Amino acid sequence: MSRPRYLPLALLFITLLRIAPQALAQQSPSKPLDKYVVPQPQFEAIVGEYSGERALEYVRGITQFHRIQASPGFTGARNWVMDHLKAYGISDVEVERFPSDGHTRYSTHVGPMAWTAREGELWVEEPFRERLCRFSDQPVCLSTLSNGGEWRGVAVDVGGGTDAASYEGKDVRAKVVFASGYAGAVHREAVIRRGALGVVIYPAADDRPEHPDLVRYNGLWVQADEKEKATFGFQISHRQWERLKPQIASGKLVLRAKVEAELHAGALEVTSAYLRGSDPSKEVILVAHLDHYKFGANDNASGSASLLEIARAVKTLLDQKRIPPLKRTLHFLWVPEHFGTVAWLIKHPEVSERAIAALNLDMVGENLVKTNSRLNIARTPDSLPSFLNDLVENVAEQVEEANLVSPNGSHNLFHWRMTPYTAGSDHDMFNDGSVRVPAVQFGHWPDWTHHTNQDAVDKVDSTTLRRVGVLATASAVWLATADDDQVIRLAGLTMSSSFAKIYPRRLGLTSTPGGFLEPGQRLNPSVEQAAQAMMSLNILLTENG
Repeated sequence: MSRPRYLPLALLFITLLRIAPQALAQQSPSKPLDKYVVPQPQFEAIVGEYSGERALEYVRGITQFHRIQASPGFTGARNWVMDHLKAYGISDVEVERFPSDGHTRYSTHVGPMAWTAREGELWVEEPFRERLCRFSDQPVCLSTLSNGGEWRGVAVDVGGGTDAASYEGKDVRAKVVFASGYAGAVHREAVIRRGALGVVIYPAADDRPEHPDLVRYNGLWVQADEKEKATFGFQISHRQWERLKPQIASGKLVLRAKVEAELHAGALEVTSAYLRGSDPSKEVILVAHLDHYKFGANDNASGSASLLEIARAVKTLLDQKRIPPLKRTLHFLWVPEHFGTVAWLIKHPEVSERAIAALNLDMVGENLVKTNSRLNIARTPDSLPSFLNDLVENVAEQVEEANLVSPNGSHNLFHWRMTPYTAGSDHDMFNDGSVRVPAVQFGHWPDWTHHTNQDAVDKVDSTTLRRVGVLATASAVWLATADDDQVIRLAGLTMSSSFAKIYPRRLGLTSTPGGFLEPGQRLNPSVEQAAQAMMSLNILLTENG
């Protein structure tokens, strides 16, 4: 059997003090190959197998579906992923379903109502006749969770529309409300509380005005007790809004909306796939949210596609014995963002002990030039210090040194950076204090196409997919295969990284002769975080005996 082997704290701090000056001296822009944590032969095997072109084809496949949480489109995308997993010989796959009906609560989240949408149209009826948008032409133009029905009425503009002040002196009952706020909040104020027919959302004046044809993704997010009053929402572009604004101001614009859709109870579907390791008690989680509107190419077909290609590539490398056998299980999770992750974590509290780390891939395919973006790797929060940050940063440097491109991809520079913890995706739930699984996020920001009709496959770059995919794969494989010697090597990197930031000004160990702490005296917070990051490596250490 095996038992944990722990790094002695006294030895840890002696080593820290000795290596700190050398850490500060290592400022060269590139590192020799032996400075990388992932062994070069293992890295090269991953580089040789992982395909950015194949990942791009997966993006094209996933974006066929309007994959809103708890909708038939999400199920279609989930089945598409599962079919490909099985085609690659990955049969250890399961789907877990969680009620989603607008009132079932998972911690602070309420599972949204399920939604089946077939068609939706918005027409100008007077003083001229023109179709403004159609769901089957542009799925993003219909607000998520719009109810079925047909409505006709005069348009009125209320500005922001998300608070009571927007409606002062305005009668919106039985009218179609135009507003620039988020559709769900506007619908709740205008329709649920004031009897409006429905809402049409236009971009705020400062929302990417240089792109006047953007149509934003919005949702009504109707709760179960609002279903009977819920109506519709549509989104239009800034250019359309500017053309309609004079007619709305005159009080003469009449609209007709028709939606073929139902709100009903359904399920959040979470898909797991496993590449099992020899130690069933430990696993590395790779997660991506599968949901979003059609197209939602970078957000987040890119992350879901990358998970599929990581699984395929690692399975192939294992079968061909080009990487070591897995010690720890690789667990792939395709989730409905936030809602599905919370539900799954509540069902599986054991993940806090079982998972050693999580990698979240969300918006990982951007063409950096077309989207004017860069890759951000968000660290774990300060409340959860971890070796994981130093590992992925080291692998990112290795990827940059390799200068990877795809045959049909760009030759853009690999523009990336490590960032402080940033919330906004599924890594939040793993880092939460109730779970405490160290999780980093790979994602691109800024991206002017985000949550709009322009987040399409033409903004996805197979070179970016390859670079981020190799980065995530190499990190995950190292986590799943590392032996004690490799872990000790990473410990040196973690110490160097920590002391490059805090030594000597912020060391906080000089209050007594010899630099030792008196009983009850606390370390400088930065030193405490460094020590905790070091101690987090213990989960990877074993001693046979």
